[in-house]
Amino acid sequence: MEEKVKNRYVIGTLGALIGAFIGTIPWILAYIFGDVIYALLSIVIVIGAFYGYKLTKAKINKKLPIILSIVSFIAITVTMLIIIPIILMNKSEIPLNFEYFTALYQTEEIGSAILQDYIVSLLFCLIVIGGIIVNLNKQIKHGVADKDIKIVTQSVENERFSKEDIETARDIFEKNDALSKKHSITKELIIEELQREFGTEKGKQIFEYLKIEGVIKKSANKYYFSERAQKSPYYRYGFTSIKVFIIVLIVCIVLGITIVLYQANVNNNSSSNEIDLNNLESGTVVNSYSIANTDLTLEFDEEMMQFSKEQIAVYIGEIYAEMYDTIITDENFEKMVLILQNSKENFEVGYTAKQYLEDALALEENSTIGSVEEKEIAGHKFYCAEMQYEVDEENTYYMKDYVYDNGDNFVCIIFQTLNNEKTGLEDMLVTE
Repeated sequence: MEEKVKNRYVIGTLGALIGAFIGTIPWILAYIFGDVIYALLSIVIVIGAFYGYKLTKAKINKKLPIILSIVSFIAITVTMLIIIPIILMNKSEIPLNFEYFTALYQTEEIGSAILQDYIVSLLFCLIVIGGIIVNLNKQIKHGVADKDIKIVTQSVENERFSKEDIETARDIFEKNDALSKKHSITKELIIEELQREFGTEKGKQIFEYLKIEGVIKKSANKYYFSERAQKSPYYRYGFTSIKVFIIVLIVCIVLGITIVLYQANVNNNSSSNEIDLNNLESGTVVNSYSIANTDLTLEFDEEMMQFSKEQIAVYIGEIYAEMYDTIITDENFEKMVLILQNSKENFEVGYTAKQYLEDALALEENSTIGSVEEKEIAGHKFYCAEMQYEVDEENTYYMKDYVYDNGDNFVCIIFQTLNNEKTGLEDMLVTE
């Protein structure tokens, strides 16, 4: 029997997790298409988790609030840190593979923006979920039947205490002039009155029940009956109370100011760390470069500077360091060779070098792209394409992309020249 109960908890948790992820759909749509975080939609996540758990008919007890808190946290975390970035990558036509995904987070600007949105989301969710969890906990503690437990109970009465019982209790408080904070009554006196009306056990039980439901409220060690809480579930659970609104507003303002100041500090640091690329002396001077895992060597007609991944990350950006194995440039940065290798394991079986190049070209914007051609260069088959795009009215970049299937990897070599003759692979490739 005990094992059956444990298994039911597992099934209930899985149901809650599925429900929570279904509840993230409005959140995702708002973030992707509205470019905003609608914090109130977090209530849909915990509602989905609750009904997902309830549909499995798992036991409802004091473990339920803990389970809902955990699965809601998991759903929010996975949604903000994995699902939404993947959808944004797909929307921007970025290849969906692990390499590009990790590069996204290693890009300081993008990574920090995602993490900031996650922190804001988590804060708002904790506020919303906290109120719901407190309400569920009250119902569970009071022994409300599983089928009657709800996220928000619309009315106070239930099978144990009818509408007439609640009204009778209110009349007793009214008779004792205890319907507001300023006019309250001691616990001993009100329970005595309730027991006289309902009997010893029921009188005590209805007092505890209404206290748990937030209809009987405490003020300065005395109690009063709140008619507003009796009529409004939102007021009963404090969702629309001015106090809660002010606290949330203050927290949001403080958090917003903190994020703005942090981002300004990051931008200032970035500005102060800007490097004059024209005066770089950190690159390794080379006259040729052998591409790893191939028999391909590039020979240059002038001295060039080669940058390692670490140097690329510092001088150009971490996302470029993730994308390229090396970047080789002349001293004026008007002629550049960018080289990268991508494992074929990252792609579907049968994916070709031609498809690789076509997909890469599809990501290019504001450029004129030529058709993809097949060429044999130094005994190897390459797919290549030319393109050009204007930097401004006086400067134009010419680019040639070449892709070669090396068996295990796709080798991509990109030549980029600024207002210069169109240098290509044909001019400098030799085989060992």
